Amino acid sequence: MKNIFFSTIAFLFFSQNSISQEKIKADLAVINFLGKSPYKSEQNSDSESLLSLLYFKPQPVNNPKIGYMNAKGKIVVKSKYGMASDFYEGYANIITDDSTYGYIDKKGNETLFKQYDKTYFWYGNTGIATVNNKSALIDRKGNPLTEFIYEIIYFFGFNNFKGMISKDESHILNNKGKVIFSKNPLFNIKSHYFEKDSLLIFEKEIENKKLRGLIGLDYVVVVEPKYDQIYFIEDKELFAVKKDKKYGFINKSGVEVIPLIYDQVALNITEDLIAVNQNNKCGFINRNNEIIIPFEYDETYPFFDGVAFVKKENFYIAIDKQNNNKFEFGADRTKFPFFSNKLCVFKENNKYGYINKKGKAVISAIYDYAYPFVNGMAYVELNGKSGFISKKGKKVIPIKYKQLWLESEGLFRFVE
Repeated sequence: MKNIFFSTIAFLFFSQNSISQEKIKADLAVINFLGKSPYKSEQNSDSESLLSLLYFKPQPVNNPKIGYMNAKGKIVVKSKYGMASDFYEGYANIITDDSTYGYIDKKGNETLFKQYDKTYFWYGNTGIATVNNKSALIDRKGNPLTEFIYEIIYFFGFNNFKGMISKDESHILNNKGKVIFSKNPLFNIKSHYFEKDSLLIFEKEIENKKLRGLIGLDYVVVVEPKYDQIYFIEDKELFAVKKDKKYGFINKSGVEVIPLIYDQVALNITEDLIAVNQNNKCGFINRNNEIIIPFEYDETYPFFDGVAFVKKENFYIAIDKQNNNKFEFGADRTKFPFFSNKLCVFKENNKYGYINKKGKAVISAIYDYAYPFVNGMAYVELNGKSGFISKKGKKVIPIKYKQLWLESEGLFRFVE
């Protein structure tokens, strides 16, 4: 059976790596430090969050300079930075020509940290700084919130951070730099799920087999280590779990709300439906393990805007939640089999355009490349240049730029 991209996150991640705005070979160390485009907030919608991954490109080719413009194409910050991030809560991380790290506000006012080798802020006023290969948390003014004792610190969800002192010692820190959980030999923390009742995935070796469970920040075990894998997914209630090559879902109390009977499951839940595979056929279930879409398809993709693409033989079929066939769509006609802002990218004669939910072309296939719509705008390429269009096909940002990124807090990064 062919590989089935159940996870939208995985699907979008691989899409962005295989279809890039430009052929980019960036410094991986810098990219890893700055991080990929993170979710703007914990409450962000699935589709908007996941689509943001499509547009992330870390470094322009040949090191041209990055600037910012508004949605009308007016330049707000001149293109002068070798590296620059999206805006998060009014600030964007930047690196200047002399390799000084810092951030700017929306007016372009700079705050630079020459005393540090690197800095990066996520949300709010807590950032990460590195000097002499050691890291610490800092505030917006650059004042240390922790000692510079960590080999690496990275964002750990819900305004928390994870700092690794060594292979055997690490801390989970809040945004004030306070240690709220320490790794010890009993609890090998592998991943996290931060909500009101913060939970962590830990691993323990039992009878020569590595198994995973859940533990709270109070060190109380919520789920004993009994699963081969526990997956942190974009959902407020459920974890996906795997044991003996079968998949299901548990809730935050450890109750198996969806039994481990499936050969594959989606690692995301969109519009309260979950794509699953059983006996080499795919369908959809709800949170109560009730079959909503029968297991009759070769591939399934998540529901967005009330429509999902499924694959049967050599055709994608757009279906609604009642499994009604909206229209058929040749398998070679799109690399983004989902609707966003009620439109879907399609391909015709090696050009790209957009169709509506009736399968009718509403923006003709005239572009060399096109990405899905986000917030009423879509990135397109034509004759080696990029811009943004509206849902009516009108140019919102002229198709004249060497590189563009997705809008963040009303501003767009660009390279001329």
